Amino acid sequence: MVIVLAHITRYQSMSMPGSHHLARLGPCVSLALGVIWGGQAAAETPSPVHSLVARGDAQPLRVGDDSFYVEVGGLAGTRYEAFDAMVVDQEGSEYAPDAALNSQLRLRAELGLSLHKAVQITGRYEHDLYSGISGGESDLEGVGLPSEGQGDEQQLRKAYIDALVPGARIIAGYTTSHWGLGLLSNDGAHGWTPGSAYFGDPRGGDRVLRFGLGTGLPDDIFPIKVFVAYDQVQGDDILIGDDEAEQVVVAIRYGTSEGRLPTTIGAYAAFREQTAVDDQQTKVSAFDVFAQWGTEWAVDGSASTLDLDLAFEGVFITGETEWAPSSLRQTHDVRQAGGLARVGLTWGNLGLRTDLLYASGDQNFDDDQQNALKLDPNLEMGLILFRQLTAATTARAVVRASDPDLIGVPSEDLDRYPTRGSVSNAALVFPRLWWRPLSGFEVYGGPLVAFADVDVADPRNSRLSGGEPTNALGGKPGGYLGTELDVGLRYTADLGFTALMLGAEGGWFVPGAAFTQAQGGTPDAILGGRLIAQIRL
Repeated sequence: MVIVLAHITRYQSMSMPGSHHLARLGPCVSLALGVIWGGQAAAETPSPVHSLVARGDAQPLRVGDDSFYVEVGGLAGTRYEAFDAMVVDQEGSEYAPDAALNSQLRLRAELGLSLHKAVQITGRYEHDLYSGISGGESDLEGVGLPSEGQGDEQQLRKAYIDALVPGARIIAGYTTSHWGLGLLSNDGAHGWTPGSAYFGDPRGGDRVLRFGLGTGLPDDIFPIKVFVAYDQVQGDDILIGDDEAEQVVVAIRYGTSEGRLPTTIGAYAAFREQTAVDDQQTKVSAFDVFAQWGTEWAVDGSASTLDLDLAFEGVFITGETEWAPSSLRQTHDVRQAGGLARVGLTWGNLGLRTDLLYASGDQNFDDDQQNALKLDPNLEMGLILFRQLTAATTARAVVRASDPDLIGVPSEDLDRYPTRGSVSNAALVFPRLWWRPLSGFEVYGGPLVAFADVDVADPRNSRLSGGEPTNALGGKPGGYLGTELDVGLRYTADLGFTALMLGAEGGWFVPGAAFTQAQGGTPDAILGGRLIAQIRL
């Protein structure tokens, strides 16, 4: 298990894993391991690997010296977004939301104390004083529509103690959870960075109450890190209503965070139990691997090197769940798998980033397994297909599948079916080019080409078709989800004690055969985009 890019030097946090969300049914169960980031960041352009993995918060204000210091930082940001109306069921119902303004105000602080250079104690606090949406209203009835659940009015993110003592590290308190590339555990603090060509503007994040113990020797002395933790999950994208969840994590990694292109590799096992308000339980084990590697070559006649960097995260989840029972099966086996490979090439002010992603799907709602893996919604892949269309389609499916006048007795746990913006049941490739023509200004974009792992199946329509996979539009789905062309631009400026970022991103999605309508053909193409502004301290 790789503990991503966190240094073990004085007053910086050695990355610590911690698991997250083992249960996202609909049908889906997923879990991930988290990392506590040291809050270090830089105003300068990050290295290619930093861009691949994505960075955390900006450089805070700091007062003090090596024996005692206080840091204060934060951010204020907003985005304005609008999308075309999109057909979401075979009756022709449309999801046509008003334009929305999604804003956040985050405060963070850190206090560090060093005792004889052998004991280092750090206290961290982070709070979203506001995070919410204005606008985005829609007349469509659904559960988990794209404009829902993207932020609370306020949310505590961190309030914990991190103690590094000779040979060991102890973490206790309330903290966010992030692991690897953010497939399953995502702290909502890893968005676009220079050179990443990433279409991301995260919100929320996964939060746990944690007690963890790990090894604490510097990499140059002992490069193997071991970590064990117990978590009570406080909030993530799959805790619904009054769900309760707890988990135990065991992890190990080998490598170093030193150098411009660090190399690390590792794995973990996490064991989670989640209980719904009706006492139905999900007990799942997740096994995750993460690795990163980079190298560079000199180019004749050029002052810039050609940099290659690779990163990979893969997960397999197994266990059983009592959620979404049927008349034939009260318990289902969980078998889910997914992975993301990220490849980057950089030469001076030009670069190529390519994502290769897989998330298993499920087309049979009545067998003995639940196979649909939903990745964390803060891992954004494009602007429209997953963030808007499949989120709205599955949100509408809950209403149609729960109508007793049409289907008799509705299935249980339908509120766990919507994807809520997550990538699921997909195999995709997403290459993007980026170019920096001026200092602080970047243009980026590329095509996202997506296929379904299994036929896209709507629960109501598929059951009315005798179990044959039928999509929400009443058609017999093909395997091609469609192609989305995304383009964006970002401008960053150092304003002294603050950093300004302005951006604009747009997308055009052409539905594929997976969205075949009952009368034949596919819906019209969908356009949409967003404007982004953020100030960091």
